[in-house]
Amino acid sequence: MVKMTRSKTFQAYLPSCHRTYSCIHCRAHLANHDELISKSFQGSRGRAYLFNSVVNVGCGPAEERVLLTGLHAVADIYCENCKTTLGWKYDFPCIEWG
Repeated sequence: MVKMTRSKTFQAYLPSCHRTYSCIHCRAHLANHDELISKSFQGSRGRAYLFNSVVNVGCGPAEERVLLTGLHAVADIYCENCKTTLGWKYDFPCIEWG
């Protein structure tokens, strides 16, 4: 009797020689440590990280939100594998001209 298991297929695998960040639920690769810009951000649920680039994520629609630094256009990002919401990405700052 052969037991079949469902394997996880990610869009991108990051090199195993680097420290990587991954989804807490399914362990899909998200970013290399080299892409980390800052750990000094604060999200509504706690500490947040800012990355230069990430992989294996999808993006929701952009919307305007008031953050600690003002009004910004942001879009939620989620894990492409398990659909867990991971955070948000900046779309562009909203600037009022007066």
